[in-house]
Amino acid sequence: MRRSGVCGRYPDSVRLPFLLRQSRLEPDVREALLALRELDLPAEGACPEALGRQLAELVHRTGREVGVLVSRHGTVAHALVGRRSPDVAHSLAMRNRRGLCGLRLVLAYNRPQAPPTEEDLAFLEAARLDLLVTLGHRKGVVTEAWIALPDSGGPHVEGPLGPEAVAELPVLDRIRSASSLARRTERNLWLRRPERAILVGVRIPGREGWSTDETLAELRRLAETAGAEVVDVLTQTRERPDPATLIGRGKVAELRSLVEAESADLVVFDEELTPAQQRTLEEALGVKVLDRTALVLDIFARRARTKEGALQVELAQLLYLLPRLGGKGVLLSRLGGGIGTRGPGETKLEMDRRRIRRRITELQHRIEEIAQVRRTQRSSRTSAGIPVVAIVGYTNAGKSTLLNALTHAGVFVEDKLFATLDPTARRIRLPSGRTAVLVDTVGFIQKLPLQLVAAFRATLEEVTEADVLVHVLDISHPNWPAQRRAVEQVLEELGAGRKPTVLALNKVDRLPATEVSQIAAKTGGVPISALRGLGLVNLLYRIEDAIPDPMRRARVAVPYEKVGLLHAVYEQGRVLERHDGPDGVQVEVEAPEEVVRWLERALNAADVTPPPPSPR
Repeated sequence: MRRSGVCGRYPDSVRLPFLLRQSRLEPDVREALLALRELDLPAEGACPEALGRQLAELVHRTGREVGVLVSRHGTVAHALVGRRSPDVAHSLAMRNRRGLCGLRLVLAYNRPQAPPTEEDLAFLEAARLDLLVTLGHRKGVVTEAWIALPDSGGPHVEGPLGPEAVAELPVLDRIRSASSLARRTERNLWLRRPERAILVGVRIPGREGWSTDETLAELRRLAETAGAEVVDVLTQTRERPDPATLIGRGKVAELRSLVEAESADLVVFDEELTPAQQRTLEEALGVKVLDRTALVLDIFARRARTKEGALQVELAQLLYLLPRLGGKGVLLSRLGGGIGTRGPGETKLEMDRRRIRRRITELQHRIEEIAQVRRTQRSSRTSAGIPVVAIVGYTNAGKSTLLNALTHAGVFVEDKLFATLDPTARRIRLPSGRTAVLVDTVGFIQKLPLQLVAAFRATLEEVTEADVLVHVLDISHPNWPAQRRAVEQVLEELGAGRKPTVLALNKVDRLPATEVSQIAAKTGGVPISALRGLGLVNLLYRIEDAIPDPMRRARVAVPYEKVGLLHAVYEQGRVLERHDGPDGVQVEVEAPEEVVRWLERALNAADVTPPPPSPR
């Protein structure tokens, strides 16, 4: 099949000279095709007689099919010589994603009979043409004409018609009706079908951490969790990211072709994009562009079910959105006063920024009120001597499933990333009969967005203030060591890296027993299956062993020569009151029972024994 000579990739631009050079046509034929650009055709009527005569004459001289794409205003936008290739139809369809493309195709065959072929009818539908007119000819004279219009049950074909009849055939009302039907049909399809996404990753040699394939696999799961259909993945290897587009101009052109070929609705980058990069890419690609942070925020917005969760997600989204408002930065500000700042007043962009800043401040105040309520609840638990155990781990590791298995909390569980977002606290009875509070927290992920950490500070305080952490690890995941490191890195950033931690090796039912034993021996974790209820008793015993001794208050007198003993109290507890006297200090301390007993023995003994070790 010969490739068509299509002037330009998009129907908005007219590039007939380029077509003629590429088609290797005779000079007089080129001039005749160029003359088509000057035609001023009537908007009504399917095909004017003058246009039909010129096309038939060109077919007779070239021995090939010749067609023109005509706009609804009667101007010739494109000329086609030879057969049409599939990318032409796609380019025309991309011109208007809803409804028809606004162009009709008048096509002259190199034969007397002119019924449209199956290929041409498929082209009519794929390109979303307003209508198709096919002409037959004999020695440059039109013999018959056929017309095909899009319809809900497939193209509607009429003919044969004479040249005069097809010239006078009113079609504008029928085009409007077909376009309205196409819009409604497309809208219904649009609402039903998921967004088509292309993922983009960048390989940078020498960069430590997860491999590009691993991060893209996780990005695919994030996209699917957000409701997108991943249609393709594109990777680029660079020494350093391109400051303008991240992947470079050449790769952007390749990505644009891929977007068109796959009819993609959005492009998701695995790296965080700067506001300038995001604007540049959206202008170049013509579709929505997101990065990993925006994708995670979208998932969080879907998953937030409580008022607290909704507030935190909104704050994170606004913190992400604020620097991405398009504009000229400080040149739009009207806050400085003085020469050059007077004029018509604030721009809409600056008003949007100020409105967002006010909303951010309001959300921060409301979240701080929630944090204060949480602190009050924790204070009451602390005064009652109830330890808090926080469940942490990588997203989809099985934290909520474990909470349900231990407390019958009935928390929503799904095999998707960030299935549960809002924290849940439940009482649990340990093997000794002691009561503890088990708190389920939001899952972590590698490249955790900073906006989430800032917005979810009130929730993440449950981790930093907990007495013991239960790190749930999905050992059936092929990259569980990297997931463990990612969680431990986040805990370090939150200041909870030195908390007493119990490692729960979850989903052991998916692995052979020998492999589970090797991992348990290597990590020191407790093998469990939260879904099957395996190993939960052993986990409870390990949690109870890790809980620090209950805090005890005591008032003691410490001579100045033994005041150094208080360092153990400062390290593992706190000094509530201190009064310095002539012979020593009177202090009221709150520390674990073992530390208080050690302090009392050390004050009465001549030799000072080492203090009990701080729990790790």
